[in-house]
Order: sequence, then structure tokens, then C-alpha cells
Amino acid sequence: MDKIAILGAGTMGSGIGYVTASAGYQTALYDPYPEVLDKARSYHRKLLERAVEKGRLTSEAANGYWGRVVYSADLATVVRTADLIVEAAPEKMALKQSLFQQAEELGAPNAILGSNTSSLPITELASAVADPGRVIGIHFFNPAPVMKLVEIVVGLNTRQRTVDAVVEFVKSIGKEVVVVKDLPGFATTRVGLMLVSEAILAYQEGIAEKEALDKAIKLGYNHPMGPLALADLIGLDVVLHVLDALFENYKDPRYRAPILLRKMVQAGRLGRKTGEGFYTYE
Repeated sequence: MDKIAILGAGTMGSGIGYVTASAGYQTALYDPYPEVLDKARSYHRKLLERAVEKGRLTSEAANGYWGRVVYSADLATVVRTADLIVEAAPEKMALKQSLFQQAEELGAPNAILGSNTSSLPITELASAVADPGRVIGIHFFNPAPVMKLVEIVVGLNTRQRTVDAVVEFVKSIGKEVVVVKDLPGFATTRVGLMLVSEAILAYQEGIAEKEALDKAIKLGYNHPMGPLALADLIGLDVVLHVLDALFENYKDPRYRAPILLRKMVQAGRLGRKTGEGFYTYE
């Protein structure tokens, strides 16, 4: 596995692309919107500059990075010779399936098709292609250059050699691996969002101020940030979408989204990406 294609150059796609290119893989990022590609390129430049400033990377190594990464709005060019294709599109089944279908048509017949989805069923995603055995979940966490974990999700038809190849790849880019079954929410999303949802309910009920709630969980459980701050980082619209998907799949009231969360999304207060969520950001 030498060449990686990332479909979607937004927050997650650009982060994954930076990780793979930094690890020495030839990396091509695709996005239909040139402005998104420009933003990804600027993000990578800032990460490299910061790494050089802090002594984690030499100037020569930073310059070499640009020889391993391509930014393109042409899907065919990006996937044609890729060994691993990872879609990092928004959490919409039809969109992700369409990308897989196009990647199967335009890419190499033995390329692995990975999805960075945090909640959608891999088996259903794989049903859109002729060879579902090469489809697998490769769930990175935000921010991808920092977070160590990658959750590998095995669909009902995923071949073992696909799993083995992806586990080896993830280890080669310096990440830790957990392999889980293809159930709604997998392991991390299902458990993690329950904490976030319960914190939003507690805040909604007035148990404590948001700063106190976040401080209690951060210090009491040795978490890097509180659950409300985490929701802002993830994006409140993403949190709502995933909770709605979990509720739809399990029909369990545990997964019913708090009304406060729904109202904030309706108001356009989506967290860090809009400058305001539970907290206000520059």
C-alpha cells in the first residue's frame, strides 16, 4: 500500500491527509469545491510551520511533504492509482454510497474502500458496490493529526485480508487500533455520545453552569476536555445527526437527543465552526 486517496477535504479529510502524507504515503485529496481544497492546503502549511517552530520537524522534511500530497477537484485523477480510498464526506448515506460507486468505477479493482463514518453502518455502505468485501470502516478522531485512536469497523461482508491490510496501514501511520463489529454507533460513538448527551441534559435541567459541568467531568474522570466543550469541537449538528441515527436504529429513549441541542442547531449555534455553541470562540 503506497498511494492513499482521501475523498473530502474538510475537517476530517484534511486531517487524515496530513497524517498519511506525513507518514510517507503518496496522498491525494479530492473535494469538488476548490475553496475547501485551498483551506486544506493552508491548514497543512500551518501544521508544518508549527512543527518546524517547535523542533518536531526539520525544514527539509517539511519541504519534502509537498512532494507527497496533491489537492484535486477531479475524482478520477485522485482514485485512479490509489491502493486505499478513504471517504471523509458528510454523514449522509446516499452521498457516501455514491462516492464508493464512483471510486469502484474509476479506481483500481483491488483498492480498499474505507469510510471515516462515525455512525453509519458499514454493511449498508458496502451494499452500493459490486465487491463489498473490500469495504471497511476506518474511523479517525478529530483532530486526526493529534488523536491516537483509529476504530476499524468490520462489515458483514468485509474480507479478513481487508481487515489485516488496514490494521497494518493504521499502525504504520503511528496510530493505535481497535477492531469492532458493525453495530450502530460502533463502540466509541455509541458510548462517547451518551456522555455528551447526558451532560447536555444536565445543563438543560440547570444542575450546574456549563463551566462547572465540564470541569467536573474533566477533572473527576481525567478527560482532556469537558463534554460540552467536546460537543462544540465535534459540531453540534454532527452530534444531533448521530444521536438521531442511533435513536432511529435502536428505538431506545436513551438515544433521544436533548431538546436544547436541537434548538441550538436550529439557531445555527454549531460550536467552534460557527464561533458559538455552548461557548463563544474567536
